[in-house]
Amino acid sequence: MQSSEKEYLSTRQQDKMQSMSQASQKLRNGILVSTKFDASQRSEALGYLDKYKSAAKEIVKLDQEIEAKLNDFDQKSHEVSQQLIALIESEVEQADRTIDLIIQAAKIVLVVALLIAVLSAGKVAKQFALALKTLALEKKNSERLLLNILPQSIAERLKQEEKKIADSYTAVTVLFADIVGFTELAAQISPEELVGILNVIFSEFDELTEKYGLEKIKTIGDAYMVVGGLPEEKPDHANAIAAMAIDMQGVIKRFSQETGNALSIRIGINTGPVVAGIIGRKKFVYDLWGDTVNIASRMESHGVPGSIQVSETTYKQLKNQYSFEDRGSVQVKGKGQMNCYLLLRSKLKIEN
Repeated sequence: MQSSEKEYLSTRQQDKMQSMSQASQKLRNGILVSTKFDASQRSEALGYLDKYKSAAKEIVKLDQEIEAKLNDFDQKSHEVSQQLIALIESEVEQADRTIDLIIQAAKIVLVVALLIAVLSAGKVAKQFALALKTLALEKKNSERLLLNILPQSIAERLKQEEKKIADSYTAVTVLFADIVGFTELAAQISPEELVGILNVIFSEFDELTEKYGLEKIKTIGDAYMVVGGLPEEKPDHANAIAAMAIDMQGVIKRFSQETGNALSIRIGINTGPVVAGIIGRKKFVYDLWGDTVNIASRMESHGVPGSIQVSETTYKQLKNQYSFEDRGSVQVKGKGQMNCYLLLRSKLKIEN
């Protein structure tokens, strides 16, 4: 604000009210003594004079408010100007003293633009880092999910985009288990309860596969399939499968006692060569193929409820560690007569 304006406003505020009051009083006296007005006209003139005086006071008050706002604006403008001057002086300290005002203003704009760019870049970098973190978390979850359906070594080969995953194994032991009485139970309870029971039982079976270092292959309805000796070699695969089979009987027995559901389990085991690999492109699974698998399935389906039936091949692997009951020759579908044995218990536990 220019000094002349300040002086003008200052002078007005000091004298205006007094001048207005004097003029108003002088006019009032003139009206009162004037012979040109009758009583009615004099009263009306005095009324107008009072209204003028009231309006004048409001004008003065408004003028004071305007002056205060102008002074406040002047003070703030001064503060902002000082800040801008400090910024300009800091930025152009090393610049040529002859640079004109336009170039100075351009430099300030450039600095502001640079600050905005830096802040924007920081924000983008933060968003990028967050995206990378989210991607890493999703990758970790995907890998965990993959390991839930595939052996770790197979999952690693799949991630390496290996086109064909199929391996031959000369000796593994395959187990099939079927819950006896489950079909009858399914007709008596709701689907939700049915799934809940299967989840409890199969979850305990899953823990047993981890305990004995075995590989769960799949579940089909109330059937459970597990193998020992692949994808990593396991010299005692037959013994581990036998130990798990006995524990599976214990799981079903305990479940039946706790729930009152009359369930038992029929288990079949066979030992021999297989081919293992991944089939399909969508919802792929790790599976086994070969006559060994078929015979293990037949050992289960031709077995005795509540018992563990093994083939002669598996019997020869385990006869020194486990006690068996010889069933003799059994007619097996698709295989003819086969010598079968019922696994009873571990000899080592008896000796201990």
